[in-house]
Amino acid sequence: MNPMVSAGSRRGTVARFEPPWGEVACVVTLDDGTWGLGLTAHSGPVVPVINDYLGPLIEQETVESAADIGELWDLMSTVGAAHLGTGGALSYAISAIDLALYDALGRQRGVPVYDLLGGPAHDSIKCYATSSDVAKLADLGFDRFKIPCPWSVPGPAGIAAAVEAVEGARSRIGDADLMVDGWAVMDAGHAATLCRSLEPYDLRFVEDVVHPDDTDGYATVRAATSLRLAAGERWFGLHPFAHHAALGTVDVLQPDALWVGGATATVRIAELARQHGLELAIHCAVNDAFGQHLAFALAENLVGEMYVGGARMLANSYRSTPGMALPAEGRVVPVDAPGFGIEITLDGIEKASR
Repeated sequence: MNPMVSAGSRRGTVARFEPPWGEVACVVTLDDGTWGLGLTAHSGPVVPVINDYLGPLIEQETVESAADIGELWDLMSTVGAAHLGTGGALSYAISAIDLALYDALGRQRGVPVYDLLGGPAHDSIKCYATSSDVAKLADLGFDRFKIPCPWSVPGPAGIAAAVEAVEGARSRIGDADLMVDGWAVMDAGHAATLCRSLEPYDLRFVEDVVHPDDTDGYATVRAATSLRLAAGERWFGLHPFAHHAALGTVDVLQPDALWVGGATATVRIAELARQHGLELAIHCAVNDAFGQHLAFALAENLVGEMYVGGARMLANSYRSTPGMALPAEGRVVPVDAPGFGIEITLDGIEKASR
């Protein structure tokens, strides 16, 4: 078997696109026995990084404030990057630990995490939902929508299919906010043509139209279209956000708190957004308690995404956490229980991990 794959031979591989590993549940325990839970993805490479490397690195440290968690984030990022690089397994592992530390600190103090971050910045989170079926989303109470680009269709036919999908969605929802997710599988030329073709449809933004590492591609698309561009769910750590913010190649930064480095990284990316006059739109912010608390506390985050996919009940949507608030009439307010308010016991975590 030849493992080399050329740029033009990836068609037909969609079923093998996702890595084979499950999710990660990370529990940290403070000196007084208070524990916290963080989640992330790709257990195969990530669990050893937590258990064998980052856990022992910080286990003797004291956490009494959000500033302490930030210092531990710096330690894990700096030391870990020297050996493992800044992205990939290290970023996922740091995310789980950082979120677990915030959850533990909130539980210890008896306050929700959004209070640890300075308190609510919004009365509620304005929600948008992602699915190809906007009629279903409207039935679920949403009035802001994002649809996936039919990205498996190559060439001019793909452009035509995307335009048809956007036209259809726009005709169903009227002048409501509409966004398009390109899912980062396009080359820059195709993406530029796509964006120009979608300009007449009054989109709030178009997301992830080129590969996350294609910096030149983002610049090419930025120069080719007047559409607002969003990216960041598959950027890891702070550097790519700072780089693109400085270049002006994107308008909306979309970190995923479970992947980018946790709450600490997300808060720092929000500051980058503020400094450069950009919007923050945390990836899947409404799908779990972690994103809800961050979106509620960060003024730069103006809308919160809920990926619905094939679910008919919001409680069963992508990576939902027990006890979290659910959107009603297109808005949500996180629960005010301590930490992230996730209703699960240590026994429940153990059972779910089997």
